This record gives sequence, C-alpha cells and structure tokens, in this order.
Amino acid sequence: MIHKIKTYTINGLIGNEITIEIGTSKSLPTIEVIGLPDAIIRESKERIRVALRNSGIEIPNRKFILNLSPSDIRKTGTSFDLPMSVALLWSIMEDKATNVSLLENGLFFGELGLDGQIKRIDGLLPMVIAAKKAGYMDFIVPSENLYELEYIEGIRLYPVDHFVELVEYFCNNWELKLIQDHKSLQHILESYEREHNFAHIKGHSLAKRAMTIAASGLHNILLVGAPGSGKTLLAKALQSILPPLQPSEILETSQIYSVIGKLNKDMPLIIHRPFRSIHHTASKISIIGGGTTLRPWEVSLSHRWILFLDELTEFPRETLEVLRQPIEDHIATISRVSGTVSYPANFMLVGAMNPCKCGYYKDREKNCICSMMDIKKYQSKISWPLLDRIDMILEIPRENIDVVLHEHNSESSEDLSEQVLKARNIQIKRYEGTNITNNAQLSAKNIKTYIQLDLEAEEFLKSSSRKLVLSTRVVHRILKLSRTIADLHACEKISIQHIAEAFQYRNKTMFMENE
Repeated sequence: MIHKIKTYTINGLIGNEITIEIGTSKSLPTIEVIGLPDAIIRESKERIRVALRNSGIEIPNRKFILNLSPSDIRKTGTSFDLPMSVALLWSIMEDKATNVSLLENGLFFGELGLDGQIKRIDGLLPMVIAAKKAGYMDFIVPSENLYELEYIEGIRLYPVDHFVELVEYFCNNWELKLIQDHKSLQHILESYEREHNFAHIKGHSLAKRAMTIAASGLHNILLVGAPGSGKTLLAKALQSILPPLQPSEILETSQIYSVIGKLNKDMPLIIHRPFRSIHHTASKISIIGGGTTLRPWEVSLSHRWILFLDELTEFPRETLEVLRQPIEDHIATISRVSGTVSYPANFMLVGAMNPCKCGYYKDREKNCICSMMDIKKYQSKISWPLLDRIDMILEIPRENIDVVLHEHNSESSEDLSEQVLKARNIQIKRYEGTNITNNAQLSAKNIKTYIQLDLEAEEFLKSSSRKLVLSTRVVHRILKLSRTIADLHACEKISIQHIAEAFQYRNKTMFMENE
C-alpha cells in the first residue's frame, strides 16, 4: 500500500506543497529517494536509518522507495528528514497503527539527528505561512522552531523534540503537545525604541526636513558633502523617525531572516525597521543574494526599509549597478544554473559620499585640491541611470561651529516621527486594498490615479522639465516626491509649492556633468 505524508518547501518565499510517497518491494534491502532531491536529501536516508533504530524501530529487509512529488520541483535542505521518516514509520508499522489523523492531515517539518532528536530548520516561517494560506491548519514542527511560529494566527502547532514522541503517538495513542493560542504582537510593537535622535544633531534644518520627507514616502536619498559634515550621523538618525513595523510587515520581513537562519529565541521576529550598512568591499553576491543555495542577502535583508551605503564612490561601479533592478522593481531576482528565485526588496536606499577625492569640491570654507579630471573620474563611479533612480540628492554643508555649540532648540526624532506617522497614515488609507504601501512604490500606470496637480503646478512642472531636459523617470520621481510633501501638509491636490520643494531636493550641482 502507498502511504503519503505532506510537507512544504519554498522557492524564494513562494511555498510549494510536497507529498512524500512511499512504496516497498521485495528486492535488495535499501532506501531510495527520488523526485529531484539534492545531495543533502540523498544523504538523509542514512540519518533516517540510524535515527529509527535508536527510536526502537527496526527497518525490515525490503526495498523502500520514497518519492518526493511533484518531481519537477528541486528539493533542498534538511527539512525533509522528518516527513520521510514518518512515511517510513507508517509503512513499517502499518498493522500496529492506532492513530493516523495527523499523518493524513498534518504537515511535517524537521531535521533528524542520529539519536532521534528533531532539530530546528531554516526557513520554516515562510513555509508555514504559505501552507496556512493554502488551507492547512496542523503543523508538526521542531520545538526549537516554536519561537518564530507562535505569532501566526489560526493554526495548530505540535512541537516535538524526539522521534519517539511520534512513534508513541502513532502506535500507542499518546497525545502530542498542542499549541493553538498564538501570542500577540502588540507588546512587541510597544517595545520600539530609538537608538539615535535628531535632537543630538545641531543645525542641518534643511537636511532634517528632507529626511522627514524621505521617511514619509520611502524615497531613496543621497547625501553629498565634505568629510565631517554629518552625513553618516544623519543617515543613522533616519531610522529613529520611521514608524514601527505593522504586524503584517513584521511577519513579512521575518520570513526573509528565517530563510537564512537569523531568527532565534532572543530575536524570534524582526520587530524594528532593518538598517543594513554595507562596507564598500562587499561583493555583488553579498548585496543582491545568490550562492549555491540562492539565499537572500543585503537588498532583501533591508526589506522594509533602510539599505545604507556609506562612502558610495568607494564601491566598484559594477557592484552599484546591480542595485538598479531591485530599486526599480522592489524585487531581487537571482538567476543561477541551479535555478531562479525572487525575494522582496522594497528598501529605502540611503547613500553618503564626498563630492571629490579630497572631499572639499565646492566647500565654502576649504579649497579643493583635486583637478577637474580627478573630480570627474571620482564621480563617474556613480552612473547617471543610478542617479536617476534616487529621488533626493541633498548637499550637506558643514555646520557653523556657533550653531554646533549653542543651538538648543533642535527638532527631536519624536517631533519628526509624528509628522512621518501622519503622512504614512494618509498613504495607508489612500492605498487601502492595493499592494502599494507608500508613495515611492507608485508605478507609471497608477501615477495619474493618485497624483493630481492644480493647473499652476502642472505648468511649472512642464516648463521646468523642458528647461532641465529631465527624463520621464525623473519626472515621475518628482511627482511621487511632491505627493509625499503634500501628504505632510495634509493636502489632497499638489500645488506649485510642493513641486518646487521637490525640485529643490534634486540638487545635482555637486556633480561635474551638470556644469
């Protein structure tokens, strides 16, 4: 008789149901695994054999064939150990089976140790979420993975530590531990704390205004200025005015971290907006993702919100170019010989750079010692198409020493975050029922639907775009930026003031190509 045990696997974050079918025949005693398994799964038959023996189950001298269906999906990882072991147990102990309800209706996940211990696996959170969407309710999972699943509503979890527990359940009607009351995310949201604060940054009122706009609409921003002008400090403080993650965003972001094994008991979910700072020596794969297992990396780990690139011009140009596609599509697509996967990558790109090699090009207090050729060569590491994908290009001048020492009424992160939250709530209400969550996500096809200009603003945009010879992409980004500025003022229609301010944040005068 053919027995079937079900589990799930993921391609990126897309779930696929896998059925483990087991059949036997009178042949040389062995365990064969078919259905496009990887090397790890093919090795698992030896782990299973020893684990079953140490759990009191003797495998008969027969040939067992485990088929992982459907056979056209590549199966990877150790999460198939437990479902294959359960299928084998069912086939061996068929005559002694007294309880098969979970075997028929549940999903099994887990890696087996040689002693029968059931170990944690990576990527379980997206598997369970995908299976829940498909209608599954019962999940038999490693106890060590329980911390990341307890916040999912409407499912029944059966955490197990040892394979003996399943043997006793299957043959002797033992009860498995059941958890069906999920934990609330509310106390996690209330634990949000600010590490940096704009109140500690003196002056830079224009930069703070720009940061507030960027945070409100998830707009990419590039900070250009001399060494010591405060670019990095402003970028780090940006995190302090972002609104806390919503419950749906927490689970969405945490799935990515689950895939690479970054969740643990101390950090069961990602509750703060990710701030990923990349060193300029990082490779293309470490930024976009990939490797033999096609795992996500920095652009996906910064999903919801900040990917920070300090000293932008120190990055090789070919490394920066890989950012163009995820910036535009909010998806990181990784293609290798072993397959193609896509991960969400809806991040805010924050870059910081000096305007030239010495750092003092166009500085008001110190003369630049670079030649025009040196400046052009230095700035050419950032391509014009990449600059076109950045919504705000902001010059950060060095602040006057009197302001640094004596300013007392600097706006705090608490003040700015209130403005951001009001603008974000307007966007949430406007885009309710769509896949859009912020103004920066607006595509060309829905700009007309959500962005309305008064006649004066439209004429100003047309004349300015012709004069500056702006590309369609840049015009769209100015419109989206204007939409966010209008939201900060609670205005439904975009006026000339909003458009003019948006143009102010497209300052490319620090770049030689504009001269």
